[in-house]
Amino acid sequence: MPANTELFTLKSADYARFRPSYPETAVRWLRSRTAGEHVLDIGAGTGIFTRLLPDHFQHVSAVEPNEEMRAMFQALLPEIPCSGGTGENTGLPENSFDLITVAQAFHWLDAELFKKEALRLLRPGGKTAIIWNTSLKNDFTVERNRICQKYCPRFKNGHAGKRSPEEGDAFLRNTFFKTVEVVSFDNPFTMDPAAFEGNMRSRSYALQPGDRQYALFTAELRALFERHARNGLVTEPQETQIYCGTF
Repeated sequence: MPANTELFTLKSADYARFRPSYPETAVRWLRSRTAGEHVLDIGAGTGIFTRLLPDHFQHVSAVEPNEEMRAMFQALLPEIPCSGGTGENTGLPENSFDLITVAQAFHWLDAELFKKEALRLLRPGGKTAIIWNTSLKNDFTVERNRICQKYCPRFKNGHAGKRSPEEGDAFLRNTFFKTVEVVSFDNPFTMDPAAFEGNMRSRSYALQPGDRQYALFTAELRALFERHARNGLVTEPQETQIYCGTF
């Protein structure tokens, strides 16, 4: 099985094009909770969340360990420095940041090693924000998850198989942070057939074209989309969840 840092190799183009963005209201909320201007986005991927930050913070940096994803980030956002470290070992100077963000990537990190690194990087009073775009349950998402469970050996609900959503929420509220604020913002995601298939291809657990059951997996996803589409579109209910706290 590939290491966590390699799970998105060959997926960067689909990731950049077909993953949902985040509400501006969520970034404005983070700005209101942050005293300074220096923010670091860890596990930045192709920069979907990072690109929202310069409108609200004067100094933005990023870390992305996957070489292909980082190259896509640098092509799309050449003005933002992006280094190749990990969340547990960024290689960046200590006491440098007022806010650390981790959007859609916390579940790949060793939580305690990341906390240690965040404490090293943050200035006094600095905060860390764990952010997810989370699908809400309806007939479409339940059926989609059932198909993924059937065909994709790495598919897990919750926090990448480490914790259920309920366990993850309790961990962040009661164990990981010393103090934490938890907020959510509506973020519905509307897809046409190409966007839906590209979004599915971008997922870490998704089958690749060379996999034995790829054709069956894709056919069931297409049939699912057709059952639920209205005027050629499906809107997946999502919300952006933020856990913003101190250690």
